[in-house]
Amino acid sequence: MTRLLLDCRMADWTGVGRYTRSLTRALAERGDVSIVQLVAPGEAPPVPDAESIQAEGHPFGLAGMRAYGRAVRRVQPDLVHSLHFPTPTPLPHPLVVTVHDLIPLAVPAVMPSSVRRATYRLLVGRAIRGADSIIVPSRSTAAAVREFSASADEKLTLTPYAADDFGSDAGQLPDAVQSLDRYVLGFASVKPHKRLDVLLDAWQHALPLLDPGVSLVLVGSPTDVYRGHALARAGHPRIVWVDGVDDAQLRALYAGAAVFAFPSVYEGFGLPPLEAMASGAPVVCTDAASVPEVVGDAALVVPSGDASALAGAMLRLLADPALAADLARRGLDRAATFTWARTAELTVAVYRRVLGPSL
Repeated sequence: MTRLLLDCRMADWTGVGRYTRSLTRALAERGDVSIVQLVAPGEAPPVPDAESIQAEGHPFGLAGMRAYGRAVRRVQPDLVHSLHFPTPTPLPHPLVVTVHDLIPLAVPAVMPSSVRRATYRLLVGRAIRGADSIIVPSRSTAAAVREFSASADEKLTLTPYAADDFGSDAGQLPDAVQSLDRYVLGFASVKPHKRLDVLLDAWQHALPLLDPGVSLVLVGSPTDVYRGHALARAGHPRIVWVDGVDDAQLRALYAGAAVFAFPSVYEGFGLPPLEAMASGAPVVCTDAASVPEVVGDAALVVPSGDASALAGAMLRLLADPALAADLARRGLDRAATFTWARTAELTVAVYRRVLGPSL
């Protein structure tokens, strides 16, 4: 059986962490590969009863890269899969790397330090040059990687992510939400590309036309973007903040939402809209990067950065139950086509191409 070393050191992160946990578990359920999980000290592996090994040092630092390399030499796997762009020192072969996005290069405000961006560029370039195969989650990310390095083209394989783990086992709604009549759900991320400011502007535009029973629920805590907004200065009571939610509560929030609003201007894939659709929430999102690839015709799509259009789409769904129900149904159907078992199957197909007949 083919023995894989999977870099799971970022399994507790958002975004890349969900991919790491879900793909690792899906691979472990197969009978054609054996996994070894590289984990950060003190962290539990995604699959507790599968083999794991620890590596010191931050994944992005030289010490972490060297520790990763020592783990490779110790495990002696048939193939190494870096589930994010950090790679071992020295570079092993065969090596598969997943590149989720190039957001710090596309939206420099995400990583304002020019020194850090230069380091990021070096590490991503090293991964792309050193990989025998590169997995990307969307056509948009594939195009970004080709623009970064034309030589990467022949290495690229599109392997979409999934959200079939978000369609069931919803928990209890957070206390602050349980008494609400209807709500629009959004995320209060501090990351600039998530554009909380656009969502707040859209909410401000929509307020005069909204039914008094509709609130905006933001997952997260108040950010500087919010504190500097007119809505914060007005102390508007129809914004509810929920922080520290676990996955079960997040499922419940998605499932209970009258609308899920996603104003991001750049995504490598776009898991939140897919999670919302898998939970039965009607989705409003932007036409940015990979997001239209994910939602297909199962969401209302508005121009990126256009708060007025976002407000109009939210109002349209809130005022038209038949449209909301139709989008929810189409969203469920669309989400059902994305499964982690399929992601694992496509990933193993990449391994087969790299390893040849031995897998």
